[in-house]
Amino acid sequence: MIWLSSYPRSGNTFLRNVLFDVYGISSSSYYEGKGEPDNYVDFPVVKTHHLPENISPKDPAIKAVYLVRDGRDAIVSMAHQQIDIYDSKKSFRDIFIEATVASKGSYFGGWSANVEAWFNKADVLIRFEDLIAHPLEQVARLEQVIELPEKQKENAPTFQELKHGKPKYGRGKRVSSTEAEEVEIIKKSFRRGKAFGWKDELDKELQNLFWAYHRNTMEKMGYDSNGGLLPLHKDIDFSVLNKLGQNTISTEKKQPYKVLIEANKLLMLRNDGVKRYQLELLKALYPLTKNPDARWQIDILYRGAIHPLSEFGESLFDVDKNENNSEQYSGTKHLVKQYLKAGVSHVKSWVPIPLKDYIKNRYRQVMIKVGLKYIDHPVYGKVLKKVMNPFTNNDTDEKSEILRQEINVLNSYDLIHVPLPQHYEPFKNVNAKFIVTIHDLTHRMFSQYHTANNIQKAEEGFNFFVDKKSDFICISQNTRIDMKAHYEVEEYQLHTVYEAADNTKFKPAINRESGLKARLEYKIRHEPFILTLSTLEPRKNLVNTIKAFALLLEENPSIECNLVVAGNKGWDSKEILKLRHLDNIHFTSFINENDLPDLYREAEALCYVSHYEGFGLPPLEAMSCKTPVIYGNNSSMKELFEGCGLPADPSSVEDIKNQMKAILTNQELKQELETKALERSFDFSWRKTAIETLDAFEEVLTR
Repeated sequence: MIWLSSYPRSGNTFLRNVLFDVYGISSSSYYEGKGEPDNYVDFPVVKTHHLPENISPKDPAIKAVYLVRDGRDAIVSMAHQQIDIYDSKKSFRDIFIEATVASKGSYFGGWSANVEAWFNKADVLIRFEDLIAHPLEQVARLEQVIELPEKQKENAPTFQELKHGKPKYGRGKRVSSTEAEEVEIIKKSFRRGKAFGWKDELDKELQNLFWAYHRNTMEKMGYDSNGGLLPLHKDIDFSVLNKLGQNTISTEKKQPYKVLIEANKLLMLRNDGVKRYQLELLKALYPLTKNPDARWQIDILYRGAIHPLSEFGESLFDVDKNENNSEQYSGTKHLVKQYLKAGVSHVKSWVPIPLKDYIKNRYRQVMIKVGLKYIDHPVYGKVLKKVMNPFTNNDTDEKSEILRQEINVLNSYDLIHVPLPQHYEPFKNVNAKFIVTIHDLTHRMFSQYHTANNIQKAEEGFNFFVDKKSDFICISQNTRIDMKAHYEVEEYQLHTVYEAADNTKFKPAINRESGLKARLEYKIRHEPFILTLSTLEPRKNLVNTIKAFALLLEENPSIECNLVVAGNKGWDSKEILKLRHLDNIHFTSFINENDLPDLYREAEALCYVSHYEGFGLPPLEAMSCKTPVIYGNNSSMKELFEGCGLPADPSSVEDIKNQMKAILTNQELKQELETKALERSFDFSWRKTAIETLDAFEEVLTR
């Protein structure tokens, strides 16, 4: 037997009838924990809608075919089926929303979960839209998993013939007392058989809700937000193209481009913006490693060793499971042990960078932060000395030979991607091509917000890569303009690639259950609140934000609202903390990453009026949750959020106050901004970031 699986109302009944009429192959069903009939496993084809973990038998050797349909069409059809055939008393709208959100795994896990689970298991993928257009061609693809007898193509039914006839499959268990009822049941079962019919039935609010929940999987399967099929990417979407039978494997085997991505930012316990960028980019690039005919060989430099992304990817992505533990791991002892453990792993294996310098520069910095005195600490200093000993005691010739080997390895790469200019040190003697991600230029443009050490380190990194004639990925057009203004680089060296929010996590909520839990967790009162989220440091302009809110309440005592200041202490946060005593101001300190979506959703708005941003991830995350944003009218924020939020002059307490008041007192404006914010968030995705990053790589390599 083989499994014929799909999310409900995705065309499996049509496929089963074509299979029966053209090839004479019967099929059975598995549903609700049992098969129909009892000997369903004796049939060559068994259809199911359940997730792979809920089927029986679970034998992984059983082949599977998955039929996928635009999720909007599938859910629209399912809603009509529940109303027209099963006499549901719920409205079409309520059913569509319930199925879209699929709370607690309802509705067969939800459209995306069902598609992803079966895609990983399926040997053959068929799109409903292709099936309707070319039924014989698509059904013939089942010969990859089942023996098909000679076809009787003259017996091939059309969708309309099945709808108005007496098909083998299509009535299910529904009982009719008259022939007229039988005809009606079949008509309702087959319904329209039309691709992208959802356009006639869904208003903009429902379209946006569905896209917010399912756009990652929709784009992966080649579906466009406006209705239609997108061209799939030959690298990122290799597995999908392969299972759709659309891959064109090159007969001429070419050497892939060798790319090394420096990834030591992932050593940070805290999940700052650069670490998020690094992790999400690697996740988005990971699918291309499944291609045996890949144009890319991507390796990562992590913890001092080189790992193929194809082999190391799955374990690498476990890093984010612990990204929220920085508060409980804030003790000196734990931090040092974690970082020294990483150092020990360097020594145990051959490494492609000068280890002594690496440990001194990376691990000593960590120790400074946790209050230790380098390697002179009475307890942990001994451990660090052991880690460094093999390299500090080598004679000059041996150290020189190690260095030569390391440089030769790094020079063998066609391109090295460095996600932060400050990470230049391992490459001082390397002559490979570089492409470097620039997140901002605050060390030059707002030096008052940095320590002298930070400025020096950043400037060294920028100058190093500029001198190398490297290319630069700028995370916004504004950052690109700043880069051109402050350094001697040519236009062709600059590539604009936007960042994104994790839209599997940041999306609108239908009920407030988890939001109420988050309020309880962070002791936020059950009143409206404006959220501000950032490290407590001067550049984020929290002093003016707090003063603006205090002025708002002073001038409008009838407004019931709080200001929630979320984030850890940063550099020079004393002036900010002096304002903690003000009424209706609540400091939460550390926020668990998994609680952020709930806080965004609960907030009336996010106030993010910093003096400068290279991109601005928190506003995009809030917008993805359908939360309006008050943003600083400067830098990249004007570029990214204009028209879908309220701008404010960061230097004007009055201006910030006025925009807070507008959000809190004008419900019509707030609702309009919510919709615009959500729709703007659809323009960004990590998939798009990965594709455009590969385009930048290729441009450098083929120049």
